[in-house]
Amino acid sequence: MPDHIRYLDTATVVDLLERIDVVEVVEAALKLHASGRAVLPEEAYLRWTAGDGWARSLTLPAALGAPPYAAGVKVINGNTSNPGRGIDRASGLVLLFDVLTGQVSTIMAAAPLSAIRTAAVSIAGLRRLTARPIEQAVVIGAGPIGEAHVQLLGTTIPTVRIIWIHDSDINRAAGIAERARVGDVEVRVVSDRAAALRTSEVVIAATTSAKAHLGVTDVAPGTVVVNVGLDDCDRNLLLKADHLVVDSWDLVAGDTNRLLGQLIKDGLVVHSGNPTPAASPQRVCAELGHLVAGTVTIRPGWNDRVVLNPFGMAVNDIAVATVVEQMAKSADCGQHLRP
Repeated sequence: MPDHIRYLDTATVVDLLERIDVVEVVEAALKLHASGRAVLPEEAYLRWTAGDGWARSLTLPAALGAPPYAAGVKVINGNTSNPGRGIDRASGLVLLFDVLTGQVSTIMAAAPLSAIRTAAVSIAGLRRLTARPIEQAVVIGAGPIGEAHVQLLGTTIPTVRIIWIHDSDINRAAGIAERARVGDVEVRVVSDRAAALRTSEVVIAATTSAKAHLGVTDVAPGTVVVNVGLDDCDRNLLLKADHLVVDSWDLVAGDTNRLLGQLIKDGLVVHSGNPTPAASPQRVCAELGHLVAGTVTIRPGWNDRVVLNPFGMAVNDIAVATVVEQMAKSADCGQHLRP
């Protein structure tokens, strides 16, 4: 049993993450969730008024395995005005627990882990939802999550030639293009995203916008859209997509703060298992974990529009954090804190 709490700061977490195949870890966690060998309670959502708008805090617990071989919680806080203060929009901590005693065993910086696991979920989906080879991709939103997507798109999908990066702040987009380490893949800043949208097989929508800005006519036939920001896709795109996939039906349906949850509440979107009349509403055709596990298969047509709406499951955070913790123990890195 631990007699100390290990603390891993941002730099240490980033270093350890670079040694991990995060997509492989996330896919294993998705399979566990799909097979019922994970515990995923509802997140706790706290929002308050700040001096220049609003801030929010999310608390996401999860356990993996049966019996659990890993358990913990991620707390991630943010304010969209933070970049104007010269600080990151989001920050937080992951706490991992000793599964025997329940004591906190490790605390680590959450932001870099959260960004890369979000991108890893997108990659897991793209591997199973694209009918066309992915040669071009558009990333909308030049924050840490957008940057993580650029990195994984360029390093895990061998057919990618060009990644377009678009942001309302062109300097932020240019910074990602300059920092990108993706081999021979071109990372280009684009101010007029419409042209890039017409030629790309994948759109990663990863902004903090509370107003939808992607409609069905903005997206070319045959495109896979990953609705990372959850509020980037408008109702027509969600309702008229040829295939609509989520990571967790329960989490998406339970959150009526987001558009898809509202559409489910209004009966306009239903689960694929629900019997519906002939003039049926939009169906969520699968959860991502079942696609990864191979228990459900989707074969989009060449011109089908596909939307993946990943709400964000803490099982993925805890799975990746557990591997980071194991590596930190092996290297004996981080600080030891006395409880």
